[in-house]
Amino acid sequence: MIKAPLSVRIVLLVLVTSGILVGGMLATVYQLMVSDYEALVAERETAVIKRVASELELSNQKRLLGLEAFATRLVTDDGQLLDDDALQSLLQKSSVASELFPDGLLVLDAEATAVAEDQYSPGRLGTNYADRPHFQLARQTQQAVISEPILGRTTGLPLLSYLQPIVAESGDLIGYAGGLLNLANTPLVDTGSVIESDPSTVTLIIDPQHRLFVSMQERFDRPEPLPDEGADALVDAALSLSPAGSIVEYQQESYLVASRQLDSPGWIILRALPYSEAIAPAQASFRHFLLIALIAMTIVGLAGAWIARSLTQPIERITRRIEHMADNARFDSDFQEKGGPEVTALAHAMNRLANERKAADMAIYKAERFLSSVLESASEVSIIATDTTGIITAFNKGAENMLGYSHQEMVGKQTPAILHLKEEVDARSAQLTTELGHSVEGFRVFVEKAEQRGSEKREWIYVHKDGHQIPVSMVVTVMRDSAGEINGYVGIAENITDRKRADKIKNEFISTVNHELRTPLTSISGALGLMVGGNVGELPEKAQTLLTTAHRNSKRLTHLINDLLDIEKIAEGKLHFDMQVHAVMPLLEQALEANQHYGSNRGITLSLAGNASNALINVDNQRFMQIMANLLSNAIKFSPQGGEVTLAVETTSNKVSISVIDSGPGIANAFRKQIFQRFAQADASDSRAKEGTGLGLAITRELVEHMGGRIDFESTEGNGSRFFFELPLVQAAEQDTWQLEGITDHQEAPRILVVEDDKDVAKLLSIMLNDAGYQVDTASTGAEALNRLKQTHYDLISLDLMLPDTDGLDIIRLLRQQPDTADIPIVVVSAKMEQGRLAINGDATNIDWLAKPIDQKQLIGIVQQQLSDKYKHHSRVLHIEDDHDLHEVVCAMAGDHFSFEAAYTVQEALTRLKQGAFDVVLLDIGLPDGSGWELVADIRACQPGAKLVILSGADMTQQQHGQVEAVLLKSRLSKETLINGINARIQSFRSTRQPPTNPAS
Repeated sequence: MIKAPLSVRIVLLVLVTSGILVGGMLATVYQLMVSDYEALVAERETAVIKRVASELELSNQKRLLGLEAFATRLVTDDGQLLDDDALQSLLQKSSVASELFPDGLLVLDAEATAVAEDQYSPGRLGTNYADRPHFQLARQTQQAVISEPILGRTTGLPLLSYLQPIVAESGDLIGYAGGLLNLANTPLVDTGSVIESDPSTVTLIIDPQHRLFVSMQERFDRPEPLPDEGADALVDAALSLSPAGSIVEYQQESYLVASRQLDSPGWIILRALPYSEAIAPAQASFRHFLLIALIAMTIVGLAGAWIARSLTQPIERITRRIEHMADNARFDSDFQEKGGPEVTALAHAMNRLANERKAADMAIYKAERFLSSVLESASEVSIIATDTTGIITAFNKGAENMLGYSHQEMVGKQTPAILHLKEEVDARSAQLTTELGHSVEGFRVFVEKAEQRGSEKREWIYVHKDGHQIPVSMVVTVMRDSAGEINGYVGIAENITDRKRADKIKNEFISTVNHELRTPLTSISGALGLMVGGNVGELPEKAQTLLTTAHRNSKRLTHLINDLLDIEKIAEGKLHFDMQVHAVMPLLEQALEANQHYGSNRGITLSLAGNASNALINVDNQRFMQIMANLLSNAIKFSPQGGEVTLAVETTSNKVSISVIDSGPGIANAFRKQIFQRFAQADASDSRAKEGTGLGLAITRELVEHMGGRIDFESTEGNGSRFFFELPLVQAAEQDTWQLEGITDHQEAPRILVVEDDKDVAKLLSIMLNDAGYQVDTASTGAEALNRLKQTHYDLISLDLMLPDTDGLDIIRLLRQQPDTADIPIVVVSAKMEQGRLAINGDATNIDWLAKPIDQKQLIGIVQQQLSDKYKHHSRVLHIEDDHDLHEVVCAMAGDHFSFEAAYTVQEALTRLKQGAFDVVLLDIGLPDGSGWELVADIRACQPGAKLVILSGADMTQQQHGQVEAVLLKSRLSKETLINGINARIQSFRSTRQPPTNPAS
């Protein structure tokens, strides 16, 4: 940027602006002047050409008329040509024709032979010219003809021949009268009498028909042909009849040309004037205009300099005054408000700024005093500020009280490291280094996360000056300057010793509740349940009533304890979720059945509305049932006697919505905001009509949100409520488990083709199979079945042998001959089952037979067995576990389904991983020679296709869950959990590698 005084910039601005304007005007004026002169010269040259063309046409007409008059004198009274002597004598006499044709007159007989001449040319008399084109034309038309430029046959000169046929009254051609012009001597037109002579102007006359020059700039002694196209720009311009004013480059010079074509004999006249001469007057005028413009710019520049000086001089005086004030560190408000309007406004603004500055300084002083007072008053909170290098810049009274150090000991001398345990800082350093992927050490341990997020809250241990430790909750915040750059950090720490003590007491209490209260309560509730259920014999009615009441309240107490423990786990983030893919409808049906008894004593009915037969969700089965129990029990609790609670389900393209609808009193408007808060109850009094802890909906919301959904409600006071929650749908390819034994984590529900010509039977089979969770297509003929098999992959075929267009046995044989369908299980459902089995006679395998009428249980059993056999695979599992007894238990649980190999140490596991291929690695974390986590990288490298399942006694963190395919807890291990957990990962891998083909898709 130019650092120049304002006056100089104003002058430059004036000069540049005027220069641009003048330059634009000059460019425009020059173009206009040149264009005007071009048009003027073009008009002038066009007029000249018109005059030359008129003169040339008039000259030719005169010559032709003179020749015609002369021809009439060559005929006798009886219509015959004069004899040769008479003709010769006549030619020797002076006449108009001899003046018009100074280069010779000829008389030729009817055969075009020269018989008389006025100027002697050796050998011309007696020469026949009948072969000349213009003679032939004259003979045909019997009209006067002008030849193209020709070379005289006897004279050898470039000539132009005018020919007048002599025709008798009878119409017979009796001779010719001819006139000659020597193009080398005689001009066609006297251009000097038409236009002013200009040696630089080029005038051409050409014959385009015969491509010859008629007249050239230079003399020629023989007919000159036109050059080839592109060789002569002027000739090209003439032939193209370029419009007047066209610019042509000729002999390295520009010419302004004009052209015109004669009506007769079709010649073209071109005039070319050098362009520099054409616009010379315009250039002269422009030079005068340029001189005037430069003088005007000089005057404008001088005027601008004077104006700029008068404007900036007062401003310069104000500037010097401001600099003087800055040097003396004071801000006066006595600027004189006089001069031009701009200067007056500036002085006024400076005076106002001075007053505002004084007010701002006072406000800052008060704010600093206030902040200092706040920092000093925060005697229970430690506030420590540092610069970007970690040196302490502020240490408040609360920090002094908490840590024992004084302000003078810390500020500008120490870093926060003196206040922390070295091992705690090193542990945090290692954690951040692992998490962020780069080294984080020293002071960066405290501020790295704060820089990324703006602030970080974390618990630390402060070390007092006397050495005792203080647990604190510290928030580290980044400080930035006005440009957004980091200029320091603030750490605000609160002593949480009392909170830690309270947490310890609370945890001890929860442990007591969990171990000392829940165990006897379970025994009490179980015993009461047995007694109420009649297992100890019939009881008196009064005792039965008392025991029923005790049993009901023991369940209430159990629910209360469970809710308290769950809400605590949720608050601490310790509640584990075993997420698996489940079909929605079986879960809802199970929940409905499990909660049916809650309302039975009050006549409340539960119903299921809607259908989501193919919907899959990824949830923790146990937590999902807890959600449903909370919502259904609430709906039952608030429904009137004999009311109805509806469980409704509906799906969209990517989510499922599950609603619990009751006909109770609804929710008061004042209570709606607190509905999902802990311990929230519409009636929280001791005398409330409805029992409950107020934790159910709070727990429900946390569970729904942890499983990726959301929960809400709709209610009209007095007209019931609708609580609903939404969960994302899982596509079939993401399904982790399948309800049929042995078909775990297949890509989608098995698809079955029912081939049956009886529509009622086909519909019955479809209903049975759909209810069992299968996808079903039907075909009524053999041809339709074969066509469907070409388009879609099926896992099983139900086949009737009696089809209208073919025998079912033929279809079986055909399917077994084709590689794509050779292994598809077939269930023959036919009234002629025995005959079909005898006809097959073992020729085809993987077939089951079922006779009509159909037994549903038997049908589903056969289908389950066929599909189970199809997917059954003894997968190899490497079990890395140091407990030999546990390995034996695992083998006993799942040995029928998988082939197990054991490794009891890290080193043995590494050897096994390199020696063989495994589908699943079952890994324990605690091993005698190291941690199981050390093997994860080797497992991924040696067994890239294997799925890694952790089998451990302790729960894993969320981050650890993300490193493996599944986590199984030893405390919750069962045969079903183990088999399904392994199968889910194996089938997940197979579905990814070899998805079922579906040509239709």
